[in-house]
Amino acid sequence: MLTGTRIEAPKLGSVAVTRPDPWDMTDAVLLTVLCLFCAGTALGVTRRARSNCRNDEADERLVSLGELVAAFDHMLVRKGLMTRAQLDLIRTGTRSRGIITGMRTTGAAREDYREVELDLMVSRCGGGQFPIRQRALVPASALARISPGNVIDTYYRPGDESAVAVCVPPA
Repeated sequence: MLTGTRIEAPKLGSVAVTRPDPWDMTDAVLLTVLCLFCAGTALGVTRRARSNCRNDEADERLVSLGELVAAFDHMLVRKGLMTRAQLDLIRTGTRSRGIITGMRTTGAAREDYREVELDLMVSRCGGGQFPIRQRALVPASALARISPGNVIDTYYRPGDESAVAVCVPPA
């Protein structure tokens, strides 16, 4: 029996339901696998590079002071800045002071060094002095300090005062 209430049917529209395309899922899986493969390859290469660096560092060694000095001495002789005899005097001779009594430039030059002829009065370690004339290559920047009256480092052998090595650092 009806009592005056009216029920209307709801207005429903149609909804379309589609199944997902199986190829879309395959593409996603392939992309994921490709990303994982690339990441694995990158990590492997990085580990291999790190292990190679470790081997290179393990093969390296520090240079001793003697080897460094020998290489520097060889470079000075090779460039013609000093002779082997002068280096031997500097390394094993007696260090002293020399007073410059005269200086003449020869006009010769090598790299940034100028050749000068020095008249020196060298002090003996036990007392006394001896004169000597010495040719030396001096840094161009130190030429102002190579004038009569200035004191420079000299090296000689006490038994042989005929050879002297002069050491003038750059200014």
